[in-house]
Amino acid sequence: MSSKKDRYTKLKEMLQDQKRRRWNELREELFRTVGEELHSQVEIPQDVGDQGLVDLLEDMGLNIADIRRQELSMMDEAVGKLERGTYGVCEECGNEINEERLKVIPFALYCVDCQKRREGPPYPPGAKL
Repeated sequence: MSSKKDRYTKLKEMLQDQKRRRWNELREELFRTVGEELHSQVEIPQDVGDQGLVDLLEDMGLNIADIRRQELSMMDEAVGKLERGTYGVCEECGNEINEERLKVIPFALYCVDCQKRREGPPYPPGAKL
């Protein structure tokens, strides 16, 4: 088996594992946020402060769920790239993205160097700390 084929197999397994993990996290987050306990708390008469807290918790939970859904969408795009043979290739310089980076951010579009350049310096030029 060639090293390119080995890399493909390894990356495919990693993507599938990460995608399963994200789905489980999303499912758990939705159950935790929108589950029976939260709905039963909402049905109990509360003062304005309690209702505000419940609303905040629901919003936070849904925001986390939205992030998970975005990650899953980006992972679907990554699977498509893998099938086209472009997964793990930096969209800016064309070099391979390090596998360690892909383990952490499976939908990374750029290698570390290009990502740093895109983000710019950590502080504006001339900033005083």
